[in-house]
Amino acid sequence: MSITGSVGAGGRNNYGDVKTVQQLLQRNGFPQLRDDGRMGPKTIDAIKSYQSKFMSRPDGLIDIHGRTWNRLSDSSGTNTTQPAYSAEDNRHLNSGRLTVNAGQVTFDAEGNDWPNSPSFSRHIHWPKGASGVTIGRGYDMGGRSSETVKIDLIQAGVPLDQAILLARGAQLPPSESDKFVKKHRDECGVITREAQAKLFEMIYPKYLTRGESIYLAKTSGFPERTAWNNLKSPIKDIAVDFVYQGLGFERTMKACMYNDIDKLIYFIENNAQVKSYEGGRQRANYLRKHK
Repeated sequence: MSITGSVGAGGRNNYGDVKTVQQLLQRNGFPQLRDDGRMGPKTIDAIKSYQSKFMSRPDGLIDIHGRTWNRLSDSSGTNTTQPAYSAEDNRHLNSGRLTVNAGQVTFDAEGNDWPNSPSFSRHIHWPKGASGVTIGRGYDMGGRSSETVKIDLIQAGVPLDQAILLARGAQLPPSESDKFVKKHRDECGVITREAQAKLFEMIYPKYLTRGESIYLAKTSGFPERTAWNNLKSPIKDIAVDFVYQGLGFERTMKACMYNDIDKLIYFIENNAQVKSYEGGRQRANYLRKHK
């Protein structure tokens, strides 16, 4: 078994090579990973998670004859690696939906569901920057009171005792959020997939409203803009995702206003700032799937 080119973040990612790597990862701790031959955030996260076992700084890239490839291919027949995800372990936590009623592109980009991955979202984490303590796919406690956090968590189905523990991370500044996560992550535990989905569905409508407001404000000087309610659903999803990530600029909203999926894909893949996030957010691929 071999590959003809590099696979992963910034790699050549030939279909057959990606499929080979995905199949090897399935045998080495990532049975939930699909072997569809397509490079996306889930495959990159799996590569990084696998690399974290022997690299201090996983880069998500597998080179021909490189360290990661040699380890992965050498272990392909032994199956000695303990699965990073086991449905037998905490079955009630590790079953349920990974879909939401709106904003799926954003939900998928805000984390993954592999417990050993740095991007695992169902325990508290700190996304860095101006973020506070976060749980699930973007539920940031930094701007919320402890009482609000507790109520939201309980409404999402989190047990009262766990909700109280988690709510202690509310309203902390970024520097304190990092410390809180490092000290209390294990104590706070993991929330269920269903609770995670419900939390996202609680906050997404606010981002939808905010997305509309920012879109209208940033495109107000362009009479040719498409009315918000007339935007194609996938384009509206991307506009909201830009805002969710903090990229609600005139240039991003203007790229959406033509209501042209191909034009928006071109912008995403050619604007340096937006393109730099594609490995994790996969906006262009989302648009292609929904043309």
